[in-house]
Amino acid sequence: MPFIRNYNGAMQILSEIGTGTCKGSCKSIWARNIKYALKTKTNPLGLNKQQRKNITEKLKSVSGKNAINQHSKTLKKYKTRHSPPYPANENCNKKMKGNDGLMYISKQNKNNICSWKKI
Repeated sequence: MPFIRNYNGAMQILSEIGTGTCKGSCKSIWARNIKYALKTKTNPLGLNKQQRKNITEKLKSVSGKNAINQHSKTLKKYKTRHSPPYPANENCNKKMKGNDGLMYISKQNKNNICSWKKI
């Protein structure tokens, strides 16, 4: 991926993170770089106040745990099962409604792996 030199480049990277084309280490590295660019006083991206606010909001929407949940519903393996259409490990100790209409809770086992259990 290229270096981010301006506002449009940063927004493009954040859009790729949001759609799921940039995930894993790509997501964490770029999110960290953008957070650093927002934090520094030298303003390496040359942002004005409105652009800074837009990038901050976009970064919050794509980098949290709930960002994963927004895109995981589209994967086939999550559509066809009875439990909720989200990864259990990323939603540990949370209650959610499953694809079958029943309530599930994500419980941790002795190996620290979470799985969906019916309530």
